[in-house]
Amino acid sequence: MNYSRKKNIKKAMLVVGCFLILIIFWQGFKKVPTEGDWQEQLIVLPTAVFNGDQVTIKNVRNFRYDPTEKDMHPDYYDKTYDLNDIKKVWFISEPFNENTLAAHTFVSFEFGNKDFLGISIEARKTKNQKYSIWKGMAHTYPLVYIASDERDLILLRANVRKDKVYAYPIKLEKSENARLLFVDMLNKMNNLTIKPEWYNTLFSNCTSSIVKHINRLSPGRISQFSWQLWLTASADELALKHGLLDTDLSIEEARDKFFVTDISQKIGDVPNYSMVIRKLE
Repeated sequence: MNYSRKKNIKKAMLVVGCFLILIIFWQGFKKVPTEGDWQEQLIVLPTAVFNGDQVTIKNVRNFRYDPTEKDMHPDYYDKTYDLNDIKKVWFISEPFNENTLAAHTFVSFEFGNKDFLGISIEARKTKNQKYSIWKGMAHTYPLVYIASDERDLILLRANVRKDKVYAYPIKLEKSENARLLFVDMLNKMNNLTIKPEWYNTLFSNCTSSIVKHINRLSPGRISQFSWQLWLTASADELALKHGLLDTDLSIEEARDKFFVTDISQKIGDVPNYSMVIRKLE
């Protein structure tokens, strides 16, 4: 390689390096927006008010989508939950039909009175934005925690989108960990309204964010660099591997047992919906 060619390569590398530094600098100082023309289902954010063993969650989302996802029927309610009444925690997975490698995951809390509250960690998008894996790696979308009536979250995915939805029971090491997990997620939800953060496809997505909460209960239990946190359609397999799913079945058998789309489509929006899709009554 002659001298002039080496010199040109060095110049090109220098230009690329400077460009990358500028991008990193720009991204690092880019402020997370708190105002915007948000998509309808992401306009109102929930907050939690603690009072001893009671927590009141304001703006629990309870949308319905009929007949299509674009036909939204907005609804919210405030509800008080007893922290001592958490019966079980569920891990919900929705592999995307159009992308067999990706899925949306969220956590749902079952209470003794048959209430189910889902907490879905999402990218907050404006009305002119569509979710992009690549844009999600940059500072594009704010990170939000949505507290939602479980029927809102599952009916949309199973009955309207007609995606595959799985509801797995979670096995926690200690009984009090269900409460600790719930409180930790609610505190994060509150903190984001004060100190907003960016969503990130790799390190602050729906699944990797759940793992951060799990690791606070059991430090180091799941590596933040596990590939299933990025190819999230296999997140249920990761959870099973680390003993987080309350079953002795293989992942194939577990997916068959805890598949809820068919029954959800069959029964529709009925009383005790969450109990019925789990065949608990």
